[in-house]
Amino acid sequence: MARVLDNRDASWRRLGDFILRETETFEVVAPLGIPLSGFRHDYEWYVRDDVVVRSPVRFDGVEIDEQTRREYEADWLRQERRRRGRRDGRRRTMSRRDTEDNVAIAIERSWGAEVGEPLRERIAADANLIGDDQAAITLNTGAILEELGGVEAVGFGAAVAHTRDLFVMLETDRLTATEVARALRRPLASLVDRIDLADANALEGFVELAELGARFELDRRDLAPYVDRAARQLEARGHDDQAARLDQIRSRLVERTTEAQTAGVADDDTVLLDSARLEPRFISESYFMEFSFEPGNYYFAGRETLAGREVVKIEYYPTDLFDDGPESDDSDLGARINRGFNKTTLVTLWIDPEAYQIVKQTFDNTGLDFLPGRWLLRIDDLQASMEMDQPIGNVWLPLRVTVSGRATMALGDFEVRFTREFFDYREAETGGRLIDAGAPR
Repeated sequence: MARVLDNRDASWRRLGDFILRETETFEVVAPLGIPLSGFRHDYEWYVRDDVVVRSPVRFDGVEIDEQTRREYEADWLRQERRRRGRRDGRRRTMSRRDTEDNVAIAIERSWGAEVGEPLRERIAADANLIGDDQAAITLNTGAILEELGGVEAVGFGAAVAHTRDLFVMLETDRLTATEVARALRRPLASLVDRIDLADANALEGFVELAELGARFELDRRDLAPYVDRAARQLEARGHDDQAARLDQIRSRLVERTTEAQTAGVADDDTVLLDSARLEPRFISESYFMEFSFEPGNYYFAGRETLAGREVVKIEYYPTDLFDDGPESDDSDLGARINRGFNKTTLVTLWIDPEAYQIVKQTFDNTGLDFLPGRWLLRIDDLQASMEMDQPIGNVWLPLRVTVSGRATMALGDFEVRFTREFFDYREAETGGRLIDAGAPR
C-alpha cells in the first residue's frame, strides 16, 4: 500500500502535451423528486505557456463569449503560476547525455547497484519534468530502496543516509517541502519496519531525520505517524531516551500544525514555497482525499473485475484522517466531530496489482449521528468516488469524480449530487502546410 500511495499521482508524468474536455454538473433535488437548483458547465483543457489551462466553453447551454473566456484563462494562468511557485525559477540545464543514462550512472555510483528499466524510466521522466537528475533520484529514494532489497540488503545506516539527502535537496531549494514530505513516507515506513537492525549510530541518524522534519516544518500528516510508530517500538526495546526524543518531536509537529491553523491563511511567500505542485490541477483535484500509509488499517476485501482488468479491493479504516490537532478534552466539539468522522469513515480502493495504481476509490461515511443539530437537519448519506482509466496509452488519468449526499429536514428528503467527468483525452498536435506563393517579384 505504501508503494501504491506513493505512485497514485505519478503516472501522468509519462504523458506529453494533451487536451481533454470536462463536464461539471451540480443538482439539488427536493422532496418528490422536484429539481430545486443546479448547473451544467462545459470546459476544455489545453496546454498554454507550458501550463494546462481550463477554458470555459458553455454554461447551462449558453456559449461563453470570447472576452469572458480569455479573462477566465488569464486568471487561471495567474493562479497556476502562483501554485507552481518558484519551481520554474530553479530549473536546471540537463546534460546532453540521455537522461536515463545519467540516472542509471548516478544511481549505481551512489547506491552501488543498478535498478531495473521501469524504475529508471520513471526517474528519468521525473528528471525531465523538474529539470534536475539528482533531485529526481532523491525523490524516488523509497522506490530505489525497495528495488535493491530493502533495509536488510542496503543496511539501516546507508538507508538513513540516502533518506537524509531529501533534506539536502530541500535546503538547496531543489525540491519543495511538499515534495520532500511525500517522498519521505516510503523510506520512513521501511526504516521503521526494520528499526531492530539499527545500531547506536544508525539509530541516532534516524532520530536526526525526525528532527530535520520538525526543523523544516514538514506537514505532520506525512511525518508524525512514522515518528510515533518508531517511538513505540524503541520504547518496547528499552531505548527510552530515543523514544522520549521522538515523542517530543511529534509533539512539536502537532503543535506547529495547530499554530499554523490558528494563525489563519499563510502569506503569499508561504503559498509559493509550500503548496507548489507540478501536476495539472484536474489531477490533484481528482484525488479528493489525500491520506498517508497507516500500517494495519488496510484490509484485503477480495478481487474484482473493473474496466476489463482484474483488480484487488482494499478497505481502509482511518484512525487519523480528520485529526488536525491535539484533542483538548472529550467535551471539545471539534475533537468530538473529528473522532466521529474517523470512526465512521470507510475508504475503499480498487488497485491494479501489476501497476500499483489506484483504479477507483470511494469514500463512505457509515453514520453521522455524532453531528450536532440533528433535530433540525439530518445528513443521512455522504459519499464520494473517483474513477481512473487509460484513455491514452498506459497512462492513468481521471475519468469521473462524484460527490453525493442526502439530508432530511421537516419538509422531507433533499438530495445533492456533484459530478466532474473528464473525456475525449487527446495528445496535442500541431500541423501546417506549405503554400506556393509563386516566384518572387
